[in-house]
Amino acid sequence: MSDVIYAIKMYDVTYPGIQIMDVKIGKTTDIKRTKRQYRRGNREIEVLDLWQPNPQKNLSTGEKGVHDVAEKYAYERESEKFVFLQGKYQQFSETVDKLLLKTTEGEAEDAEPTDEPTGDVGHTGDDLAGTTPAAIEILDSTKDVDNWTDTLQTAAAQVLDRVENQDKITEIDGRERSYFVEKGAESNLISPREIPGTNMFVETNFSANDVDRLIAKILNKYGYDRSNYRIFTEEEA
Repeated sequence: MSDVIYAIKMYDVTYPGIQIMDVKIGKTTDIKRTKRQYRRGNREIEVLDLWQPNPQKNLSTGEKGVHDVAEKYAYERESEKFVFLQGKYQQFSETVDKLLLKTTEGEAEDAEPTDEPTGDVGHTGDDLAGTTPAAIEILDSTKDVDNWTDTLQTAAAQVLDRVENQDKITEIDGRERSYFVEKGAESNLISPREIPGTNMFVETNFSANDVDRLIAKILNKYGYDRSNYRIFTEEEA
């Protein structure tokens, strides 16, 4: 599963010369569960759009940003429910498409990294959606971090600094895209960032939970026990 911001049509009524659409706009870490919840009251709901949050922002911040955009196009708002008239929803959707990466239900339900780390691994396995990282402890080294992109870059750098075959990290990839590439191939990534102290680049267009799982994958790839890793969030302070 992946963190997403959703737009779900609850009702769609057409009168002569006017169309009225009620749309729920919110955030979720499990779109299948969210759909089931809404269908208890209305079997005819429809997922209109799904967007991945900015990897440098938490899910709640992304949701607020989409709500702010929706208010500019909606006729009326009540909490997460927005009423759109005529083609205003399409205008809203196209605007958000320019700001966030659109995804699909299949991608959200099957999001990579797909293998969930098991066992007691500090924060690994916890729901980190909506949290802000403060520091990462990895391989007996503790580093302050500013956001989830920084967390991923820092973790990768700490591991690669201790190994000789750094290019082995490129074997970690998604079903349809690369996660790590050597310098010169970063155009193959959506949001590439350089891994400090290396000639490697990492994809950073991930949610907080995906970053958590990907760091566990890096450790596993190089034979390190996942208990060597822990994230501290500002919410714990």
